[in-house]
Amino acid sequence: MSDLSSADAKVHILYIVGHVPGISYHMLMDKCLSSLYMDFFTFSKAYQELIAGNLMDMTRGENGMGEAIGGTEQLTLSAGGVAVLEDIVPSINLEVLSHLDSACRELNAKIADLARFTASSEPSGDGKVAVKLLSDDISLEITCSDPSLADIICDNWRQQGQKLSDTIIRTLTDTPEEI
Repeated sequence: MSDLSSADAKVHILYIVGHVPGISYHMLMDKCLSSLYMDFFTFSKAYQELIAGNLMDMTRGENGMGEAIGGTEQLTLSAGGVAVLEDIVPSINLEVLSHLDSACRELNAKIADLARFTASSEPSGDGKVAVKLLSDDISLEITCSDPSLADIICDNWRQQGQKLSDTIIRTLTDTPEEI
C-alpha cells in the first residue's frame, strides 16, 4: 500500500501540520492513512523522527473538542520545521501539492466544525459531574451523577451537536420541525 518513502511522508506530514492549525495526532494519522497513500508504519516512523528531530512540537491540553479519546494534543511546526517546509514546498510536484491542499481544506473544515460544538466535564464537588455544552447558539450546563454518562453526553454533543441544538431550540420554542 505504501508508495511513499519516509522522506516523502515527512514532507506530507510537515505540510499538513504547517497548514492546519490545531490538528491533533489522531486527525493527522487518520488523514495520512486514508488519503495520502501512507501505511501506518511509514507514518509512525516519519512522525516520530519529525518530533525527535525538533521539526514538530506536540502540546497537550483540554480543548473541549475531543475528536478522539486522548485527542487533546495539538501539533505545530517548530521554527526548524517551518524553515524546512519553506525550502521544500517549491520542489513539491503540483499534483501532490494539490492533493495536500485538498487534505488541508478537509481537515480545517473538520476542526472548524468540531470547534462549533464543544463539551467538557468536571467534578462538581458533591459527588456529581458538571457537564458544559457550548455551541454558536446554545450554552448548557447539566449535572450528572455518573461520570460515564457525562462522557456519553459530551461525545454525543460533539458528534451530533447541530442536530441536538436544532431539536432543543425547536422544542423550547414549540417550532415545527420544517423550520
